[in-house]
Amino acid sequence: MKTIKMRILGSLLTLSATLGIASAAWGHSVETDYFVDLFSDELAFTSTYSTGEPMAEATVTIYAPNNPDIPWQEGTTDEGGNFAFLPDESIPGDWRIEFGQGGHQDIWVIPVTGNGIDYENISQDFHQDIHYAELAPELLGISAALGLGIIVVATRRRLSH
Repeated sequence: MKTIKMRILGSLLTLSATLGIASAAWGHSVETDYFVDLFSDELAFTSTYSTGEPMAEATVTIYAPNNPDIPWQEGTTDEGGNFAFLPDESIPGDWRIEFGQGGHQDIWVIPVTGNGIDYENISQDFHQDIHYAELAPELLGISAALGLGIIVVATRRRLSH
């Protein structure tokens, strides 16, 4: 009977540690939407966390295709996570806009051709660096789950001898 109780307790602790810690890592990603402002032709972006909270006062850095290492423009989102800009259409190529705050980042690519902004091919840049600070809690959760599992198995073996 003690073995069954220990097994149930161990399973509950493992599940609780894994879900509790991993959900903190998954619960705070960045989501950015955009639309074209019909009055100004600017691209209007809205960045929020997956919780719905606006990414207020986030750093925004824009890079032109002719100089991808030096910012063309820098700014911040407003309290609602909004930011708008219009790329210089005389500089064709892939423009990059980066939204960042507290280790979270979202990157978008805006292609500009000789005909202007290629709206149909605006895309997220999925080649961005992984946010390693978010991985640490997941690894901690996995380690805790494995550790608890080892303790349960070791305790069960001692009780059965």
